[in-house]
Amino acid sequence: MPAGRGSELVREDDVLGAAFSATIRPFREQCGSPPRSLSRPSARIKSGLVYNDERSAWEYSSRRSASQSQGCHLNTTPPTLRFTHAGNLDTVVGLFLQGRSAMPSLNQIFFGPPGTGKTYATVEATLQILDQPFLAKNAGSRSALKVRFDELLAAGDVRFVTFHQSFSYEDFVEGLRATTDEQGQIRYEVVSGVFKSLCESVATELSGKYRAFKVGDRYGTGYKVTRATPDVVEIEKPQGKHLPIGMSLLNTLASYVDAGTFSIEELGNGRWDKKVPGSVLDPFLVNGYKNFLPSMVEHMLGKNEEGLFEPAPVQHSDAKVLIIDEINRGNVSRIFGELITLIEPSKRAGADEALEVTLPYSKERFSIPSNIHLIGTMNTADRSLAALDIALRRRFTFIEVPPNPELLDEVEVDGIAIDELLSVMNQRIAALLDRDHCLGHAYFMRLKDEPTLERLEGIFREQILPLLQEYFFEDWQRIQWVLNDQRKAPENSFLIQPGQDLIALFGDTVTVGQSNERWELNLPAFQKIESYLGVIDHNLKVGAPLEAKNVRTDGIDIRQSADGRIDVYRGGQHIKPAKPLLRELASKHGISITSASGSELNTRSLGRKIVKFLSEQQG
Repeated sequence: MPAGRGSELVREDDVLGAAFSATIRPFREQCGSPPRSLSRPSARIKSGLVYNDERSAWEYSSRRSASQSQGCHLNTTPPTLRFTHAGNLDTVVGLFLQGRSAMPSLNQIFFGPPGTGKTYATVEATLQILDQPFLAKNAGSRSALKVRFDELLAAGDVRFVTFHQSFSYEDFVEGLRATTDEQGQIRYEVVSGVFKSLCESVATELSGKYRAFKVGDRYGTGYKVTRATPDVVEIEKPQGKHLPIGMSLLNTLASYVDAGTFSIEELGNGRWDKKVPGSVLDPFLVNGYKNFLPSMVEHMLGKNEEGLFEPAPVQHSDAKVLIIDEINRGNVSRIFGELITLIEPSKRAGADEALEVTLPYSKERFSIPSNIHLIGTMNTADRSLAALDIALRRRFTFIEVPPNPELLDEVEVDGIAIDELLSVMNQRIAALLDRDHCLGHAYFMRLKDEPTLERLEGIFREQILPLLQEYFFEDWQRIQWVLNDQRKAPENSFLIQPGQDLIALFGDTVTVGQSNERWELNLPAFQKIESYLGVIDHNLKVGAPLEAKNVRTDGIDIRQSADGRIDVYRGGQHIKPAKPLLRELASKHGISITSASGSELNTRSLGRKIVKFLSEQQG
């Protein structure tokens, strides 16, 4: 599903995620497009899609589609699907055909060029997993979604990590860390990494056996809890020093006492280890903290009024999400280790083919809970990174997040259509290099709030040109082609070749090849509107100031403001998005919806073209 799109399905009063709703499956089947034998059902689906102006949404009724296409026989009365999506009809059909299961894949990776919103998309993907009702209710409010995401992050339901070349198995799964006991002796403790600790927190919640710790609780003789998370409890010693205690250690001790393997008293006097020969627990570590560990374990198990242990109320666990940003930047095979096998859905705990492994440091048996979701992001343009391990690729679903110029549809800077500017540059990059190295729309999103030439100049000089230098290994001629400089007037070119007197520099006996030609930035060009218009089409010129105009056709009012803004009204109601309706009007009147460069016109450009045409027609 494209990043940052407010898409939803409505079936009666239930709101579900568009890309993941199981509701979509019967529609595909009823329209002659069973999941395993899709045969380009786009035309049939298009015939059932109608834009509802009152709801500002695309609506689909397979009943209507059935009446217009052969071979689509419905046995039931279908509900209506509504896509609140600002894209064009083809985009909506594409979303429709992306119907999946009711929940996203357990393991998914968003991939695409830089600046397309992959990390941005993880917020919606996370809420799709953890809080679908909230996502559906607030699909149009990014700020509300981010606040909810931060709440889940603070609650421990979401973990975020960025892979890099120094990130290791010990950081991700488990490793050894040196600590000191009460006597000052150095001990090595097995510490869970970010992924294992998340799995352990789920296991603890699922068991529902043990009471949680609270900040301020005191144990033993003056040992106070200063921090309590699902992974670690931090204890402040009487001397003021802080000591982290892993919940994995406390859970193991509590399970032994709970099972009657040894008692709290035996834990306190150090005789517990004789009851569990071969245990992975370090007796020096446990006995070194016997001043407070027994009382902490006693708290976890709890006692009733009769002094008997009783379990804490069972807590029902929800899904958990681990977001791995830049997943291909680390050594994935080394980081995941033996867990590459276990992350496969069929190998998760509780599955028919569930597997466990013995971890190398703790020697514990370990499996991955079925409600742990992995969301990765992957930059396809970074040449310094090796391709993902094939074994890992097979266990993830890959969701492309391409550049989306439609998000910049109504953004103009002094007559420069930013979506068209981005589209044309990406077409040239794809032809000269490949589509993995296109420019993302995120580079230009700031222009929505500040559509100034100064801001556009900063984006080009500080972000776009350095990125193109990296893409083309400073092959300035190809960079010039992307910017269309070779067809512009010299004063409008971003890149220029200053004249050099090579004979004066080297004499007439030295031949300097073309590879040593100098290129410089033409700084004044970055402040000229013509320079950016020339990227789109070298024939474009700065237009005369626009005149405010209103035209009316077929009960539709199109209003053009002096600043170029286009507003469309039908029956007095403001239509948003206006582009689908403008496209219909253009088709009816034979007006082309593409620019000279071949890219689709944005709302403003198409609206102005229609206003000009109708004004001339109506005299």
